[in-house]
Amino acid sequence: MEKNKGYKKGIKLFIAIVCVIIFLPIILLMAFDRFINDTDLVIGITGFTQKVVFRSGLSLVALIAAIVCLIKMFLSDKRVKHIIGYLTGVLICAAVIFFAIRPLVLDVPYLDHPLLTYLNKFDLDRSSGTGDSPTRYYLRGRDAEGKKHSFEISRDRYDEGIQLRGEKDIIAKAAYLPHTSVLITLEYMEELDGAGREMYLPNPELPNNWDSFSIQIDDDVYTIPCRLSDFLENGWSLSEGDPDSRLAGADQPYAEFPNRDLSLTNDKEQSISVTVYNTSESSVPIKDGTVGRLSVSNSNLDFYGADLQLPGGLMLGWATAEDVISQYGEPSYRYGSDRLTYELEGAESTKHMDLTFYNGFLRSAVIQNHEYFREY
Repeated sequence: MEKNKGYKKGIKLFIAIVCVIIFLPIILLMAFDRFINDTDLVIGITGFTQKVVFRSGLSLVALIAAIVCLIKMFLSDKRVKHIIGYLTGVLICAAVIFFAIRPLVLDVPYLDHPLLTYLNKFDLDRSSGTGDSPTRYYLRGRDAEGKKHSFEISRDRYDEGIQLRGEKDIIAKAAYLPHTSVLITLEYMEELDGAGREMYLPNPELPNNWDSFSIQIDDDVYTIPCRLSDFLENGWSLSEGDPDSRLAGADQPYAEFPNRDLSLTNDKEQSISVTVYNTSESSVPIKDGTVGRLSVSNSNLDFYGADLQLPGGLMLGWATAEDVISQYGEPSYRYGSDRLTYELEGAESTKHMDLTFYNGFLRSAVIQNHEYFREY
């Protein structure tokens, strides 16, 4: 009788062990797969944990493969080609482990202090998975310095961004881990906040008032009027088709200053338009002419933001009409929410700044600070 009980217990124990051996790995693999593919967990510490679990699992597989290769290498018949093959496998596995674990280790110090960036004119994308794989959602764009970013986001934050952007252009404020690109926090906003402005401070030489007629382009500050040679010496060049010739002089009283509209480009393929005047009585090479009008536009997304700033650090493509009015005061003229004009009293036609906006953000600026005619 006792023998039968022991036998039955043995059978039950055997069945339990078999169940554990067979079903536990299956359950663990299902839980592993569900966790790393849960798109609701991709933001925050859970997103980093997903990376840790996936990369650790990948490293474990690579480690097992490396051990197998080492064992086979020592148990092989010592042929050179076998040794080289197994050694190559070990090195490949070591590289996989290194590149899988390294970003995790490097991002640990950033868990409490993630990096901050702002994206404007960003894309919200989604990619449908194959089979039972979930649809994944992404936030992609460039920051004000032109650096590309791509973050995986949850469906809720994707839907929120789509809805808000349908009403008005918005800025995405993202705190992230730099080596794994895990998004820690995400906030949609209608304008750059104080922390964002602190990140993209202008050149100290750039004044704060609009009637300084200054502009910062790629860290260089220009004050209109200035010589065309100031731009050429800083790497700007005349676009193809613009004449490299001379400007006639204005040698008669009250004569109109000879001028020419030119387009300048730099090695970043950015473009600005200038009007060059000759204020002398004799002709001069066009490079010695005076830039009295400058026009910039971001319609082709030439500028990312920090590379072109108006007085007070207002960035092209980022500043709103409210930012401009807060910095410069009420404009001379306001045309709805799409255009602001500032003019110097008594010199309205020759000394002014004209700003236009698209979907709420500064799109173009024209600075004019030059007389059209000789005064005598």
